[in-house]
Amino acid sequence: MKLLQAAAVPENGGSMERNSLMRECKSGAEPCGRPPSGRASFSVTPETRYAYWYATSSGAFALARKKELLGRLLSGWTRRTRSLLVVQAGDGIFLENLWESGFDVTGQESVPALLGAARARLGGRADYALGAPDLLPFDSCSFDYAVAVDALEFCREPGAVLREMGRVACGGLILMVPNAWSLLGLRCLLAADHRPLLPFLQSPRRLHRLLKKTFAGQRTVWLSSLLGPVCSWRFSAPAVFANSLDSPFPLGAVAGVRIDFGPLSAGTPLLVPLRSPVSSVE
Repeated sequence: MKLLQAAAVPENGGSMERNSLMRECKSGAEPCGRPPSGRASFSVTPETRYAYWYATSSGAFALARKKELLGRLLSGWTRRTRSLLVVQAGDGIFLENLWESGFDVTGQESVPALLGAARARLGGRADYALGAPDLLPFDSCSFDYAVAVDALEFCREPGAVLREMGRVACGGLILMVPNAWSLLGLRCLLAADHRPLLPFLQSPRRLHRLLKKTFAGQRTVWLSSLLGPVCSWRFSAPAVFANSLDSPFPLGAVAGVRIDFGPLSAGTPLLVPLRSPVSSVE
C-alpha cells in the first residue's frame, strides 16, 4: 500500500463545503445524519453526506443503479492491467467498485479524513493520494483512465478539474453528476426539502459545452439512470421496473458521460451486460 502526499493542497482542501461538513461530522452535528424531521433526505451538500444517504432505502437503490450505470459506461474500456484514477474518491465506495471491476486503482481525495476512510475500506488493494482535484499530484499520462463520481458538482472550477483529469489520463474519462434535466431537478424546484440540492445539479448542456471546449474533437458517450421520481427509487416492484432502464439521453437523475481519447477495444470486457443502445455525440 502506498500513500502519496501532494506538495500543495489548498487551505480549504479543494472544497469549502466538503470540509465544513466534515467538521459537522466530527462534532456529531445533526446535518451529517438525518434532518430534524427524522426523515431520510437526498444528499444536500458535500460528499460526506452521500454515505449517510446511501444507508437509506432510496439511497441504497440509487447507489445500486449508479454502479450499474458506471459499469455500462466502462463497457468500452479494457480493464486487465489498466490503471485508473478516481478523482475525489470520498470514502472509497466507487473506488472499491472499480477495483472489483478489474482496474488497478488509485484514489485522490482533498479531505484527509475521507482519504483515511477510503484506505480503511480498501487497504492495500489501492493506492492513495492527498491533493486538490484541480492540481493533481501526478505526471502527465500517469494513468490509462480517470473517473469522477459524486465529485464534479462540488468543485468550484470544474473546467480546471477536467483539464487535470485529461492531463493525467491518456485513454479516457468518465464523469457522473446529478442531472438538472430530470424529475429530481423538477422536484428540487417545487419541494422545499429538496431545494438546497439545486445548486449542485448539473445542466447537461453546460457540461457538454465544457467538454467540447476542453476536449474538442474527442468522442463522447452519454447515458442516464433513475428516470422515475424519487418516490419510485425502491427495490420493490413495480417501482424497480420504472428505474431499471438506462436512457441514451440525459433525462435521468444521474447523468454519465464517457470521453474516449483513442479507439475502443473490440467486444465487451468482463461480460458487462448491455441492455439498450448507447448514444454517441461526436
